[in-house]
Amino acid sequence: MTDNPVLPPSPDRLTDEISHLLVSMGLTLYDLVLPRKNSGVLRVFIESPEGVTIDQLEGASRRISVLLDVLDPFPGRYHLEVSSPGLDRMLKIPADIERNPGRWVNVKLIEPISGQKVWKGRIGAVTSEGFELLVSSGKKSATLEISFSNVKSVQAEFWRSVPAPATRETGRP
Repeated sequence: MTDNPVLPPSPDRLTDEISHLLVSMGLTLYDLVLPRKNSGVLRVFIESPEGVTIDQLEGASRRISVLLDVLDPFPGRYHLEVSSPGLDRMLKIPADIERNPGRWVNVKLIEPISGQKVWKGRIGAVTSEGFELLVSSGKKSATLEISFSNVKSVQAEFWRSVPAPATRETGRP
Protein backbone atom coordinates (compact mmCIF):
# COMPACT_ATOMS: atom_id res chain seq x y z
CA MET A 1 0.00 0.00 0.00
CA THR A 2 1.37 3.45 -0.93
CA ASP A 3 0.54 6.90 0.31
CA ASN A 4 1.03 8.40 -3.17
CA PRO A 5 -2.18 10.29 -4.00
CA VAL A 6 -3.08 10.89 -7.63
CA LEU A 7 -1.92 14.37 -8.51
CA PRO A 8 -4.25 16.71 -10.37
CA PRO A 9 -3.27 17.58 -13.96
CA SER A 10 -0.94 20.51 -14.54
CA PRO A 11 -2.40 23.73 -15.96
CA ASP A 12 -0.69 22.93 -19.28
CA ARG A 13 -2.28 19.48 -19.44
CA LEU A 14 -5.67 20.93 -18.50
CA THR A 15 -5.31 23.50 -21.29
CA ASP A 16 -4.33 20.76 -23.76
CA GLU A 17 -7.24 18.51 -22.77
CA ILE A 18 -9.82 21.30 -23.03
CA SER A 19 -8.31 22.50 -26.34
CA HIS A 20 -8.50 18.99 -27.79
CA LEU A 21 -12.11 18.60 -26.68
CA LEU A 22 -13.09 21.97 -28.21
CA VAL A 23 -11.35 21.23 -31.53
CA SER A 24 -13.55 18.13 -31.84
CA MET A 25 -16.53 20.52 -31.62
CA GLY A 26 -15.17 22.95 -34.24
CA LEU A 27 -14.22 25.48 -31.56
CA THR A 28 -10.97 26.98 -30.30
CA LEU A 29 -9.81 27.69 -26.75
CA TYR A 30 -9.15 31.42 -26.55
CA ASP A 31 -8.18 31.59 -22.89
CA LEU A 32 -8.38 29.65 -19.66
CA VAL A 33 -8.41 31.41 -16.29
CA LEU A 34 -7.85 29.07 -13.36
CA PRO A 35 -9.55 29.60 -9.99
CA ARG A 36 -7.39 31.52 -7.56
CA LYS A 37 -8.78 29.80 -4.47
CA ASN A 38 -11.15 27.06 -3.32
CA SER A 39 -14.70 27.77 -4.45
CA GLY A 40 -13.30 29.95 -7.22
CA VAL A 41 -14.37 30.20 -10.85
CA LEU A 42 -12.75 28.34 -13.75
CA ARG A 43 -13.29 30.58 -16.77
CA VAL A 44 -13.07 29.04 -20.24
CA PHE A 45 -13.24 31.42 -23.21
CA ILE A 46 -14.01 29.82 -26.58
CA GLU A 47 -14.20 31.11 -30.13
CA SER A 48 -14.68 30.11 -33.74
CA PRO A 49 -14.18 32.05 -36.98
CA GLU A 50 -17.97 32.42 -37.39
CA GLY A 51 -18.55 33.44 -33.77
CA VAL A 52 -19.95 31.30 -30.97
CA THR A 53 -23.65 30.48 -30.55
CA ILE A 54 -25.54 29.86 -27.32
CA ASP A 55 -25.96 26.20 -28.34
CA GLN A 56 -22.19 25.86 -28.80
CA LEU A 57 -21.58 27.46 -25.39
CA GLU A 58 -24.03 25.06 -23.74
CA GLY A 59 -22.55 22.01 -25.49
CA ALA A 60 -19.00 23.04 -24.64
CA SER A 61 -19.96 23.68 -21.02
CA ARG A 62 -21.52 20.20 -20.68
CA ARG A 63 -18.56 18.43 -22.29
CA ILE A 64 -15.95 20.42 -20.33
CA SER A 65 -17.84 19.68 -17.12
CA VAL A 66 -17.65 15.92 -17.82
CA LEU A 67 -13.93 16.23 -18.62
CA LEU A 68 -13.32 18.09 -15.36
CA ASP A 69 -15.20 15.40 -13.42
CA VAL A 70 -12.79 12.82 -14.86
CA LEU A 71 -9.62 14.89 -14.42
CA ASP A 72 -10.59 16.31 -11.00
CA PRO A 73 -8.13 19.21 -11.44
CA PHE A 74 -8.84 21.25 -8.29
CA PRO A 75 -9.22 20.45 -4.62
CA GLY A 76 -12.54 21.52 -3.19
CA ARG A 77 -15.36 23.18 -5.05
CA TYR A 78 -15.23 25.50 -8.03
CA HIS A 79 -17.63 26.92 -10.59
CA LEU A 80 -17.27 26.52 -14.35
CA GLU A 81 -17.99 29.50 -16.57
CA VAL A 82 -17.83 29.07 -20.38
CA SER A 83 -18.20 32.12 -22.62
CA SER A 84 -16.88 33.82 -25.71
CA PRO A 85 -14.18 36.46 -25.28
CA GLY A 86 -16.52 39.16 -26.63
CA LEU A 87 -16.39 41.73 -29.40
CA ASP A 88 -14.04 44.06 -27.54
CA ARG A 89 -11.67 41.43 -26.19
CA MET A 90 -8.12 41.89 -25.04
CA LEU A 91 -5.72 40.42 -27.57
CA LYS A 92 -2.89 38.13 -26.60
CA ILE A 93 0.45 39.40 -27.74
CA PRO A 94 1.91 38.55 -30.25
CA ALA A 95 -0.28 35.62 -31.41
CA ASP A 96 -3.58 37.52 -31.74
CA ILE A 97 -1.84 40.53 -33.29
CA GLU A 98 -0.47 38.29 -36.06
CA ARG A 99 -3.91 36.73 -36.69
CA ASN A 100 -5.76 40.04 -36.97
CA PRO A 101 -4.18 42.30 -39.60
CA GLY A 102 -6.32 45.33 -40.33
CA ARG A 103 -8.29 44.92 -37.08
CA TRP A 104 -9.18 48.09 -35.19
CA VAL A 105 -7.55 48.14 -31.75
CA ASN A 106 -6.97 50.33 -28.73
CA VAL A 107 -3.35 50.06 -27.59
CA LYS A 108 -2.12 51.01 -24.13
CA LEU A 109 1.63 51.49 -23.90
CA ILE A 110 4.09 51.27 -21.03
CA GLU A 111 6.19 54.16 -22.36
CA PRO A 112 4.59 56.94 -24.41
CA ILE A 113 5.10 57.44 -28.14
CA SER A 114 4.87 61.09 -29.22
CA GLY A 115 3.68 61.94 -25.70
CA GLN A 116 0.76 59.48 -25.72
CA LYS A 117 0.32 56.16 -23.95
CA VAL A 118 -3.05 55.30 -25.56
CA TRP A 119 -3.51 54.94 -29.32
CA LYS A 120 -6.37 53.80 -31.54
CA GLY A 121 -5.78 52.45 -35.02
CA ARG A 122 -5.57 49.40 -37.25
CA ILE A 123 -2.97 46.63 -37.05
CA GLY A 124 -0.50 46.85 -39.94
CA ALA A 125 2.55 44.73 -40.68
CA VAL A 126 3.71 42.43 -37.87
CA THR A 127 7.29 41.33 -37.15
CA SER A 128 8.82 39.20 -34.42
CA GLU A 129 9.62 42.41 -32.48
CA GLY A 130 6.38 44.35 -32.85
CA PHE A 131 3.77 45.71 -35.22
CA GLU A 132 2.71 48.79 -37.14
CA LEU A 133 -0.31 50.71 -35.91
CA LEU A 134 -2.05 52.67 -38.65
CA VAL A 135 -3.59 55.75 -37.05
CA SER A 136 -5.58 58.55 -38.63
CA SER A 137 -7.16 61.76 -37.49
CA GLY A 138 -9.23 63.58 -40.08
CA LYS A 139 -7.09 63.90 -43.22
CA LYS A 140 -3.86 63.12 -41.38
CA SER A 141 -2.57 59.58 -41.00
CA ALA A 142 0.56 58.03 -39.59
CA THR A 143 2.16 54.66 -39.03
CA LEU A 144 3.52 53.98 -35.55
CA GLU A 145 6.09 51.29 -34.87
CA ILE A 146 4.96 49.51 -31.69
CA SER A 147 7.38 47.17 -29.89
CA PHE A 148 5.75 44.18 -28.16
CA SER A 149 7.89 44.95 -25.12
CA ASN A 150 6.24 48.39 -24.83
CA VAL A 151 2.65 47.09 -24.94
CA LYS A 152 0.62 47.09 -21.74
CA SER A 153 -2.59 45.86 -23.44
CA VAL A 154 -4.35 45.67 -26.79
CA GLN A 155 -8.12 45.66 -26.91
CA ALA A 156 -9.75 44.68 -30.21
CA GLU A 157 -12.89 46.18 -31.67
CA PHE A 158 -14.31 43.10 -33.41
CA TRP A 159 -17.57 44.95 -34.03
CA ARG A 160 -15.76 47.28 -36.49
CA SER A 161 -15.25 45.97 -40.00
CA VAL A 162 -11.80 45.21 -41.35
CA PRO A 163 -10.99 46.67 -44.78
CA ALA A 164 -10.65 44.08 -47.55
CA PRO A 165 -7.06 43.50 -48.66
CA ALA A 166 -6.01 45.32 -51.82
CA THR A 167 -5.89 43.25 -54.99
CA ARG A 168 -2.73 43.04 -57.09
CA GLU A 169 -4.31 44.24 -60.33
CA THR A 170 -6.01 47.42 -59.12
CA GLY A 171 -4.43 48.11 -55.77
CA ARG A 172 -7.99 48.59 -54.43
CA PRO A 173 -10.21 46.39 -52.26
